[in-house]
Amino acid sequence: MNRRAFLKGALALTCLHGQSSSAAGFSPGSAEADLPTETADVIVLGGGAGGLAAAISAAEAGAGRVLLLEKNERLGGDTLIAGGYFSAVIPERQSLYGIEDSVALFESQILETGQHANDPAVVGVLAKNAGDALVWLERHGMNFLPEPFEVFGSEWRRCFKPVMPRGLGYLRALTAAAYSAGVEVKLAVAAERFVRDAEGVDGVVAESANGKRTFFRARRGVVLATGGFASNRSLLRQYAPHAAALPIDNQPGSTGEMTLAASDIGAAIVNMESVECVPGSREGIDYPIRLDYIPAKMVMVDASGRRFVDENESRGVIASAIFRYGDAPCWAIADAETVAAFDGISQKNIYRGLYAGEAFRERTVEDLAAKLHIPAGALANTLSESPGAERVKVPPFWAVQMHLRVHATLGGVRIDRTARVLDAEGVAIPRLWACGACTGSVHGLSRIGGNGINTAVVFGRISGQSAASIPDREA
Repeated sequence: MNRRAFLKGALALTCLHGQSSSAAGFSPGSAEADLPTETADVIVLGGGAGGLAAAISAAEAGAGRVLLLEKNERLGGDTLIAGGYFSAVIPERQSLYGIEDSVALFESQILETGQHANDPAVVGVLAKNAGDALVWLERHGMNFLPEPFEVFGSEWRRCFKPVMPRGLGYLRALTAAAYSAGVEVKLAVAAERFVRDAEGVDGVVAESANGKRTFFRARRGVVLATGGFASNRSLLRQYAPHAAALPIDNQPGSTGEMTLAASDIGAAIVNMESVECVPGSREGIDYPIRLDYIPAKMVMVDASGRRFVDENESRGVIASAIFRYGDAPCWAIADAETVAAFDGISQKNIYRGLYAGEAFRERTVEDLAAKLHIPAGALANTLSESPGAERVKVPPFWAVQMHLRVHATLGGVRIDRTARVLDAEGVAIPRLWACGACTGSVHGLSRIGGNGINTAVVFGRISGQSAASIPDREA
């Protein structure tokens, strides 16, 4: 299977999901008209980084009552289990480490990696505003290490690493900021569908854990930030059958119902066949065992002991290369120095894998080759030649088998550069914005490493500010 076929999947499906906007509307006398009603200025759906950033920004922009609905029993979404790296162009910080970078380079890499299936205007907003978004996070209590990294699939040294592991720092900082700003949070409340009338989106119907259904009405607008659909096997089979059987990295709430609900009121959904797959643990293991976090300090070899892909390539290229081997094993090889550079949680997972027989550690290359059942001479040659000789030097040597997993879905509602949700003709649906993994305009067919949380925060801020700035609906 070639690169483009893998990235696009086996099907090219329509952009719209189904019903007309009138079928999904809220009209006097309908069953929903009898529901209890709550009203807020801005309603945000989803409590990950994007939803929290939107809610905070709406409150900071002057919205009176900002209400965030989260269907899970806790905030965080996929942000909580993300790698945590944040790609941003900040020349004054990068130059301290001899790194030359620019917004134009970042923008071009996002478009090229996405194979130009993304929207250039939207990509330009992300590239330009990611640095400001990182500084905004710092003002709200988020802490990053000073040195930027090049991480798996990032293609450049512009990934800033949180001090706290993975997404924990984001969640703590954004949650504290949200409550300080007066955002009201309702947990275990699942939005079911949008309500749209002549003025645009009027609100949502949602169900609480106790079965109570409520109409939440928005005086100004609604922000959709409900994440992707990687945990919905049915949707994966429909839109991305090439990835439907793979194990999944996402939290169980990433099921995509509200993306489809948006299409029910006229929103265009794009790039739904684009699914990001990354190496990870085999099916049945619920923690990542990986050695590829720092691609410039490891090598990937096949069952013959030879390199089969450039480790600094995009995630899509690497996934496609692994996919070609089918059931034949591919291995990530790293040394003790590289493992020591990982964050504490990643190191813990590698050692858990070692004791479970899923990761391997040996003092010599020959012993490692014997453990992996690959030719010792070929592996020794790979690790003695460039780039292996520069990357794998300090014993003991580590190896893990790379099993492809669904890491993220890249399709969703179509947005413009101001995060407004668009219909099939490119016309904005009034009073509806979106941010994060439920959008499909940013990444195209493949996503650059470190471009998950930054996308959520950049467009979350824009969504919240925009929703807060428009006039109230007529009563």
